Amino acid sequence: MNILKKYIWLVDTLLRAGEKGLTLSQIADKYDYDDDISNGDKFNGRTFHRHRKEIKTIFGIEIECYPTGNEFRYRIADGGDNEYFRRWLLDSISVNRIVSDSREAAQFIAIEHSNTEQLPALLHALKDQNLIEFKYKPFWTTAEIPYHDFQPYALKMFEHRWYLIGKSKPEMPCKIYALDRIGQLEVKKEQFQRDPDFDLEAMFDGSFGIIVETGEVESVWLKVEAKQANYLRSLPLHSSQMELRQNDSYSVFSLRVRPTFDLRQRILSLGSTTEVLKPESFRQEIAEEAMKMAAKYHENE
Repeated sequence: MNILKKYIWLVDTLLRAGEKGLTLSQIADKYDYDDDISNGDKFNGRTFHRHRKEIKTIFGIEIECYPTGNEFRYRIADGGDNEYFRRWLLDSISVNRIVSDSREAAQFIAIEHSNTEQLPALLHALKDQNLIEFKYKPFWTTAEIPYHDFQPYALKMFEHRWYLIGKSKPEMPCKIYALDRIGQLEVKKEQFQRDPDFDLEAMFDGSFGIIVETGEVESVWLKVEAKQANYLRSLPLHSSQMELRQNDSYSVFSLRVRPTFDLRQRILSLGSTTEVLKPESFRQEIAEEAMKMAAKYHENE
């Protein structure tokens, strides 16, 4: 049995139990009853507590223990070290539970594809600090680039794509690789020592998307039509987003970010509903791109 499936089973089982949670004996009964998970093995309390720790380490999902009467119960705790990933994972498990329980319900659920084939192996490589090797096929060449003794540091999701962050050599800085361009992945027995100063949050601080640049973080102001502003309120573009002004016609939002390619593409996707007010250099960059787009629709007229 794939260990990742056991993690998912445990989280799913406790999600079903809700706020009340389950006692250790209740979890044991459910485990022993599910032949696909137990594979004939009896529930082991030590293994359960080890899995609790690993689920917290890998996914940022805490299985908390709380006393009630003369017994202890276990449930999924609120919050987490990585709330976005935690919420995504819990939502994915919830949908998977519905689809598994009811084929009738499954036909009414449309899920966007995300390449997750490599995730189980990479999660274990990250946890145990195992070296990996793989072949990478970037978009700018038809050749595959081999990587040996690669040090996996972290995983990040953006726009429904997963990205691997790591080093091909210990002395080099971390680089970013899209999982859907990684092939022939192998987790090696050899281990490496992760740089204790590595900070994933700091690496992407002030960045929008997956591109990391060393430029200054700036205040980007966006003037957004009222209807579109509702979408930005419900799903902010960035954690630094603030609404500076609101009236019946438009709102002005502020982001503290580096104006990267990813941000430019996202703003352009909002079309004529959104105007960059500042900084002036980024405003001109967006304006020039918009004029190039408009020219393509008029060049044959």
